[in-house]
Amino acid sequence: MRRYRLGLPVLLLFWAGTVSAQDFFEKIEAEPARSDSESSRIWGFSGRLTQRFHYALADPPDAFPFRRDGAGMASRRHDLQLEARYRPSSDVSVQLAARASHDAELQDTTRLEVDQSYVEWGITPSLNIKTGRQRVSLGESSFFQLADRINPVDERVFGLAELRETLVPVAATRLSHYQARSGLDVVVLHEFRSNRYDEPHGDFDPYIGQRGLPDPLHPGQFHPSQFHPDQIDKERPDISLSNPDLAARLFWSRPWGDIGLFASRLHSRLAVPAHQPEGRLVLDYSRATILGASVNRVFGDWLLKSEYAFSDDASHHAVRDGQAHELMVGGRYTGISNLTLDIELLGSRISPSGASGSEGASNIRAAASIEYEMLNDDLVASLAYQYWTSGSGSMIRMRLDYAVRDELGVFAGFIRYGAGSEEAMLWPYRDNDRVFAGLSLSF
Repeated sequence: MRRYRLGLPVLLLFWAGTVSAQDFFEKIEAEPARSDSESSRIWGFSGRLTQRFHYALADPPDAFPFRRDGAGMASRRHDLQLEARYRPSSDVSVQLAARASHDAELQDTTRLEVDQSYVEWGITPSLNIKTGRQRVSLGESSFFQLADRINPVDERVFGLAELRETLVPVAATRLSHYQARSGLDVVVLHEFRSNRYDEPHGDFDPYIGQRGLPDPLHPGQFHPSQFHPDQIDKERPDISLSNPDLAARLFWSRPWGDIGLFASRLHSRLAVPAHQPEGRLVLDYSRATILGASVNRVFGDWLLKSEYAFSDDASHHAVRDGQAHELMVGGRYTGISNLTLDIELLGSRISPSGASGSEGASNIRAAASIEYEMLNDDLVASLAYQYWTSGSGSMIRMRLDYAVRDELGVFAGFIRYGAGSEEAMLWPYRDNDRVFAGLSLSF
C-alpha cells in the first residue's frame, strides 16, 4: 500500500562533529550468532501464542466494494510462533521457526509458513555468513524503506505496527565482514516474496479501486468498473539460486560520524500495471537498481540521522517507467528517563520517463513516534503519527502494553485514518478507524 508520492529537492546531509564510535557498531556487532550475549546451551525451544481482536468503528465507504457491510468485528486473529535453536559450537548456530495464523473473520482464514530459519557460521572473528530465511535491516530509517528494501512488509492492516515489526523474512545468504571501524555486508536473495496485503475486498485491499463500482439499480451490489476482480493477474518474477537479487552495504565509523553506502538490484515488492490484454489487468514486479547513502551523528541526547536513495524504477510508488529520488532526515531523542522520541521527514521526487508524457510528482511525508515506559517497564504507552502532504492523508495510533507476568502480556489501542481528498493514498480506507486488543503468551 506504499503508493504515496513524496518529494523534496534532494541533498545528502553529511553531519560534522564528534560522535561515539559505539553508536554504529553496537547495532552491527549484535547481529552474528556467535555474540557473547547468546545462550551457551546446545539447543533451545520457545514459542508464543498471540490473540488479537479488531473492532471497526464505522461503515466502509459506499463508493468501494468492501466485504464488510457495517461497523463491527473486523478481525479475530490467532498466531502461533514456534522456534527451535541448535548450537553445536560457539561459531555455529541453527534456527528453525514456523508460524501458523488463523482469522475467524476473514475468508483467507489459515496461513502456515516458514519464518526465520537459517544457519549462521562465524568463519573467523571478523567474517560471518548466514543463509536461510531471515530479516535484514541495513538502513537508518525507523519508518521508511529507502536504500534498504531487502525484506517485504506486512501491511494487511496499515499502520498497525512499526516497520521493524512488519518485515517479512526472505530466503537469502548474507556475508558480513567487520573491521574495527568499517565493514561490508553482501546479501544474495534466493526467493521472491511480495508485500503482504489484505485479501480481495478486505478493509485494506490495495486494489479495491479496480474491484468494481456501485450499481445504482441494485443498492449494495457492484458491477465491474474497468476490470473484474477475477481478471487481475500478477506475474511473479523468477528469483532463484541462479538468478538472485543482490544488495550490498559498505560502512565506516569515524570520530566525526558514521557513513553507509548502499547498492542493490532488487525486484519491487509492489505489483504495478504492466499491460491490459483483452480487458484484463496484468500486474508485475519490475526490477530496479538502487543507490544510496546514510549518515548519522550524536548530539548529546539526540541521534541525528539521514538517508538518501536513488532508484531507476519508481514502481514502489506505484509509478511505472520513472525514477525516484528520496531523502530522509530525522532524529531520535532519549534525554528523558524512560522516554524515546523518534521524528523523521521523508521527501521524494518521482520523475516519469520521457516516453510516458506525464509530469513528475513531489511530496513530503512526516512520521513521529513517542514511547514511555512506566511501572518498572511493565507498562509501555506509545503514540505514532504519519502525515502525507499529497491529499492530506494521516494516520494516528495509540497503544498500551502491560506485562502481567514475564510470560504473559496484554495490549490495547486504536488507529485512526484521515484523507482530505481523493488524491490521498488512504482515501478508500479513511473510514477504517478501529480499536484493537489482545494478549500474548510466551513459553
